[in-house]
Amino acid sequence: ILTIDFVLSSESEIRKKILTEAGFKFETCNPKIDEFELKEKNKSLSPIELSILLAKEKALSVSKFFPDKHIIGSDQICILNNKVFSKPVYKEKAMENLKELSGKEHFQINGLAIVKNSEIILEDHFKAVLKMKNLSLDEIKAYVEKDKPLKASGSYKYESYGKELFEFVNGDPFVIQGLPLQAIKNFFR
Repeated sequence: ILTIDFVLSSESEIRKKILTEAGFKFETCNPKIDEFELKEKNKSLSPIELSILLAKEKALSVSKFFPDKHIIGSDQICILNNKVFSKPVYKEKAMENLKELSGKEHFQINGLAIVKNSEIILEDHFKAVLKMKNLSLDEIKAYVEKDKPLKASGSYKYESYGKELFEFVNGDPFVIQGLPLQAIKNFFR
């Protein structure tokens, strides 16, 4: 077990699972930011810059509550032809997003920030390319019913049934799931 003690600025179940299975000991704290407002205010940023900004803001927002601890912030953005996909709150939006991604190549971008004492120690981004199969409306509906990919980047849960939706994937599965595990391991090495 890795006895590195840090705080994950996220309440994401999949991020917690990735770190737990990797053997890390950590706490979690919900980030104190309005993600929607930050996205609205920073529309001029590229998706990469936006993912890094959100990761930094998440980590910084929690840093003051845990002085002397490393805080990890991570943010994931799905893009197709420079369009940033919102994380769906309703099944209808998830189906709409999947219909748009069907048969096309898109990117998952994962921003990462590590902060200590409100100072940014590391900021980076990671990218994966995915090509979705051509999906019929019935297949999309069946997938959304089965996996309930609400609040999921790209409207799919790659860690679950979502990986069955793809023709090909080029990139780290952890990046696709929203947490660049290798980069975190390298940082604490």
